[in-house]
Amino acid sequence: MLKMKNRIVPAVLAAMALTALTACGGDKAADTTTAAETTTEAQAEETSEEKAEESKEETTEEANSEASGDSSDYLAQVDTMNKAAEEFITVSMEFMKLAQEDPENTEAITECIEKTRATKQAFVDFSQIDNPPAGLEEPHARLAEAAGKYADTLEVYCDVLLASINGEEHEAAATIQDDWTNVATELSEAMSEVQEAAAN
Repeated sequence: MLKMKNRIVPAVLAAMALTALTACGGDKAADTTTAAETTTEAQAEETSEEKAEESKEETTEEANSEASGDSSDYLAQVDTMNKAAEEFITVSMEFMKLAQEDPENTEAITECIEKTRATKQAFVDFSQIDNPPAGLEEPHARLAEAAGKYADTLEVYCDVLLASINGEEHEAAATIQDDWTNVATELSEAMSEVQEAAAN
């Protein structure tokens, strides 16, 4: 059976929390650097292990592709969200480095925030899929809704960061981390549900 890579959302949540702390500045910045480095190292180890596992999975997926039909294409679309999340992490690390090393360079920091915002597109695109494979309609509906919420929350998150670097207060600043935690949890659970349904 096809397997989907359900690995990114917790890392996204960690990166988002670290980025938010960096945006706040102060004494938290030093702790954030250490945590970011630890997160990056852990992700590098995960990536090596995942690549080895993926090469095995690809062989199995190729063998099953004809039987799977639309499921294979569908799970590939799901994985675009994981790839977008990986890009989110990369840009978040770039943002943190800039915020700590060159906090006056608002132009470069703003560019990083807009790169972060662009990673939402994969989630928007997935949320608009209206023809999931047979048998995946219900879990897809949940995942599509979660992907849409994720994209919306990411948009607000970027607005909060922009307001922060401009010395402004955003109305969602006090709730964005809780909102992100909730939406990331929902997305992770919905991905797991789709994976289980696709494996049956």
